[in-house]
Amino acid sequence: MKATKMTIAGLTSLAGLLIGNSVFATNLILNSGFETGNTTGWSVLGASDGSAYVNVLSPNNGPSAPGIYDAYMYNVIPAANLALQQSTALGSASPGLVNYSFDLKVDSSLNGGVVIDQGPGLLGPYFNSGWTTITGSWTAPANVNHFEIEFDCTTGAASGSAEAIEVDNVSLTQVPEPASLALAAVGLFGALTLRRSRNV
Repeated sequence: MKATKMTIAGLTSLAGLLIGNSVFATNLILNSGFETGNTTGWSVLGASDGSAYVNVLSPNNGPSAPGIYDAYMYNVIPAANLALQQSTALGSASPGLVNYSFDLKVDSSLNGGVVIDQGPGLLGPYFNSGWTTITGSWTAPANVNHFEIEFDCTTGAASGSAEAIEVDNVSLTQVPEPASLALAAVGLFGALTLRRSRNV
């Protein structure tokens, strides 16, 4: 009988820990710090040879995480948008609180501005500044199944418009739902109970 109780407690704790462990917030963005040395996982929209492009630079890094790379966006085409965009995998999102953060450095902003589309709306525009870590959150609606984040390097219509920015350490994380946290707690409780019963 004691062995059966220990087996049930062990299986319960294992299931709770395995299921619950997967719900703790993980970054949904691939290649979030550009540490691959390229833009793998990202889409570049509006690029034009020499006039609008995205490069990964080294040794450059934003302040919120270690690394040696960042994404450099440069656009000198008047009245044009250069975008660095990523959509998370279908099914990766669920309703609830979503946290975002990224490091941004605006190197030059002449007759334009930098705008960030991070889900429910736009942030910015941002103008010349050193490295800044921008954070926030929003509540994802009931029918959501993925997220998208986009950094826009947009020039004005005036001649001589130029935008240059650096982006790094992009993060989108979702806060686990209470039911998932409860599963993790059950797993932890089961593991502690199993350990205590073995010591007795």
